[in-house]
Order: sequence, then structure tokens, then C-alpha cells
Amino acid sequence: MFTLDATKIAGFRANLTASGKQKATMECYSRDMSNFLEFLEAEAIHSGDIGLSTLDQYKEFLVNRGSKPNSIRRAIIAIRMFFRWQEETGHLHGNPFEEAIVPTHENNAAREISEDKIDLMLSLASSGETALKSARDLALLLLFSREGLKSTEIVALTWTSFFAAGESGRLSVAGDKARTIGLEAQTTLAIKSYRSVLQEDSRTKLHLTAISPMFVSFKGADARAVQFGITRHGLKFAIYELGISAEIPKLNAEQLRHVAMSHKLSLGFTPDMVMNHLGLRRVGNISKHLSPP
Repeated sequence: MFTLDATKIAGFRANLTASGKQKATMECYSRDMSNFLEFLEAEAIHSGDIGLSTLDQYKEFLVNRGSKPNSIRRAIIAIRMFFRWQEETGHLHGNPFEEAIVPTHENNAAREISEDKIDLMLSLASSGETALKSARDLALLLLFSREGLKSTEIVALTWTSFFAAGESGRLSVAGDKARTIGLEAQTTLAIKSYRSVLQEDSRTKLHLTAISPMFVSFKGADARAVQFGITRHGLKFAIYELGISAEIPKLNAEQLRHVAMSHKLSLGFTPDMVMNHLGLRRVGNISKHLSPP
């Protein structure tokens, strides 16, 4: 019978390290699992008896303890990730939290982004100060808001990831949910246009190869210096800048990913199609975007 204990949590921590999670994330998730174990022991709940109702009890416990909504959200993510890992490694048959829905990020709950705002950002990105930055920002915004890619997935893209024939484009996405997705015509055109600008820009054309990172970053107050490759922090700043231009303070990648979910559903994608396109693991992640019956 499955038993949750400190040894398994230590293994979880090691797995997070091996998978490249940032140190702060690893520390938080490990601590969240240790706290959950303490809760189970205090309530005399055996590991083999836990289920979704246990998670509800734990959330109530965290609320009563004064935990902030985002801390509770992170704890649910950590627990769900731990049990998914245990199932994938064969230590658990059936994940009791597979259908658990992660609470909405408190920063996003009151700030749904309208299509008008997305259109405004796309327009503003197209008319930026320099051709290269405009082309890059437009391609990035479409990959986030129309295709629903994660920041880690975009960071890993190279030009070998992109295939195009006319208006039809495909993207090979690496990561935990590796997949090849069909791109919308607007996204395909934006990436092709961005590549053309790279090929013509004197700062990049001599260094552009098939294995170059797809996205460049800029340095200096006037963005004069350009280098191939962009970090998650660089993406965060680029999204923040686009949000400020459209009067959307503190815009982030997760919000744009939710925009992409709604967008795909509006195009007639089924929930399964959306899950496959965005690399989601469960329909619960998009349930709030489905129209009520």
C-alpha cells in the first residue's frame, strides 16, 4: 500500500532538481509537501485513504491558518505534481488528485483580458520603435495568446522547431509535454516575417543559423545590443512591456495562456483538441472557459 513519508518527499525534491526546476520553486514545493504530510499525520489520515475530499480539508485548514490564496494555489500544484510523479514512476496506481482543479491565481481572477485588449497589443507590437523588436514582440505575443505556449517552451525554441509551407506552419514544442502543433496563419506569418527581419538585420544576419535560438534579447537602454537567446525573465519583461502599452498592468504569461484557451474554444476546438495543442494534462484546466450548458 502506498505510504507518503519523508523519504518520498526527499525523492520528489531530487526529481525537481533533476528536471531543472529553479531553486526557489524546488524549495517551495518540497516545503508544501512536508506541510501536507504534517497535516495528514495530525489528522490521522492514512496516505492510502486520501482523495479529493482530503484536499478540500487541507485547503480549509490552510485558509483557517491564514495562508494567502496564492500560497494555497501553489500548495495544490505541489501536491498534484508529487502524486503525478509517484504514478509515473510506478509507486502509485491511480492518482487521487488527477482531477483536482487549481484555484485561479489571485492576480488574474479580477483581470480577464478582452479580445479588444489583445487586438490593441498586437497592433502596438506591430508598430514598435525598431523593426526587429516589433517583429519579435508580435511573434511572441501570438505564440502566447493564440497558441498558448509556456515561457519555458518558448525559451527552448530554435529555428529547427519551425516548419512553414505557404500560410501553413507547424511548431515542434519541446519539454514535458513535447508535441508538434499546427499554427494559425497569423502566427505563421508573424514568425516568417520575424525571421526575415533577422536575416536582414546587420546585428544578427551573420550569426543566424538553423540551430540558433528562435528569439533574441536586447541589451542597453536603446536596445542597441542584440544576442540570440532569451530567458524566462526576459520574456516576463517583454510581456510586462506589452501590457503596459495597452494599459494592462502586471500582465503575465499565465493570463495570455488562458486567453489562448478561450480563443481556441471560440474557433471550434474541442476540449481534447485544446488540451493537445496547449500540452495540458486534464480538462479541468480549461473547464472555466467552457460555455455553460
